[in-house]
Amino acid sequence: MVTKETRGWDNYWKRGALHSCISAADKDKQQEINDFWGGIYAQFPDEIASLDIGTGNGLLPSLAVTYANEQAYSWEIHGVDLANIDPVADVPEAKDLLDQINFQGRIAAEDLPFAAGYFDLVTAQYAIEYSDMARSIPEIARVLKKGGVFCAILHSHNSLVVAQNNENAQEADYLLESDIFRECKDLLSLMLSGKEAEGGIYNQYVENLVRLSESYPSPSSLNIIPVMQNSLMEIMKLSRKYRPQQILEMVDNARRRLSEQRDLLRDLVNSALDEAKLEELLVQLKSLNFDLVHEGRFSIGQEKGQENVMLGHYIQLKKR
Repeated sequence: MVTKETRGWDNYWKRGALHSCISAADKDKQQEINDFWGGIYAQFPDEIASLDIGTGNGLLPSLAVTYANEQAYSWEIHGVDLANIDPVADVPEAKDLLDQINFQGRIAAEDLPFAAGYFDLVTAQYAIEYSDMARSIPEIARVLKKGGVFCAILHSHNSLVVAQNNENAQEADYLLESDIFRECKDLLSLMLSGKEAEGGIYNQYVENLVRLSESYPSPSSLNIIPVMQNSLMEIMKLSRKYRPQQILEMVDNARRRLSEQRDLLRDLVNSALDEAKLEELLVQLKSLNFDLVHEGRFSIGQEKGQENVMLGHYIQLKKR
């Protein structure tokens, strides 16, 4: 079923991101995550079938393809997501890799369209915890072969990823509860009618835009607010190039995208597992004939002498 949440993810993946939780600028963090998955793939021989759940635009399957190609292996690689994904079209720079993956959108983890015992490996990075795990975990058990492996990185309630995204969600709430979008539309309406000089409204708007960040409780750690300030200023610069109604719709669309982003951030924070929920998940997996191979904090940085940064939990289990 298509909901507000799935539409938000539809729009997110259409923008071409390969992942959703690590800044594209933070290449060190992403490389350490890639190295972790490379170690998982290295445990498998030729002629296997793998499935990535909540695949988005196919980050994990693309890593699997890269490893398989390097080994001259013939792997059958699948990626599914509840969002309406089309990675080959949305990430053209990775087309050669993504073309080697079988993607399906609008697939719920609770209802996988595969035969029992089909896969040797099922993976999930920041994904399975968004699902109804009372139903999705038995599905994973069903589609895995005996001896198959399930490996996941999961959001943790005390991880850096969750803390940062909770802060971003609070910024988004602050913006959405402010008058900035109404003020922008009022100003643009006056500008488009040729009355922009009346009452110094333009200058007042710019001052309000600046005060919006200055008055935020933690002005030194802003992320969402500066991006939206720049977006609203860019819309004003376009006011002479487009019809008035189009300009006003740009403001509405900016607010809508921010609301969608806030909802996704809240979804992430709410999906995070504390120790009790993680233990429940492990008990559930063991009841489905899984043996725990590895479990722990998924942290990065320590190998390079940097601060140890926790990004979540990781689990690896093998089906009996």
